[in-house]
Amino acid sequence: MNKDSSIFIAGHKGLAGSAIHRKLIELGYTNLLVRNHNDLDLENQNATYDFFEKYKPDYVFLAAAKVGGIHANSSYKADFIYNNLMIQCNVINAAYMNNTKKVIFLGSSWNSLEGGGVLDYINTAQNSQRHEYSVYY
Repeated sequence: MNKDSSIFIAGHKGLAGSAIHRKLIELGYTNLLVRNHNDLDLENQNATYDFFEKYKPDYVFLAAAKVGGIHANSSYKADFIYNNLMIQCNVINAAYMNNTKKVIFLGSSWNSLEGGGVLDYINTAQNSQRHEYSVYY
């Protein structure tokens, strides 16, 4: 990535997205595209496509997701997976349709409707913390 490459950070207010945003600023990247949920609803296919068509980001960091605490996650399981899949599908397809060079997708595990994890965990040596990630191009 060049310092002036157009870079969209989806989810720049979240834990991972804000860290990516800070690091890119620290490294001197100058053309960072960020939008709040109120300004761009990534669950809305038309809004997402319009954004990509207008700004044509060269690179995308996809860290956006609907999140909740333990209670919300267990109470609204289907809602979380549906909303997050919509975000992922919309962003990845809009990036593809607009010739984005690379998409880095940060995925995480979630509980399925039956209670098991959907993605496999990578456990630390102490087996006490779980780290999950996915990168797609």
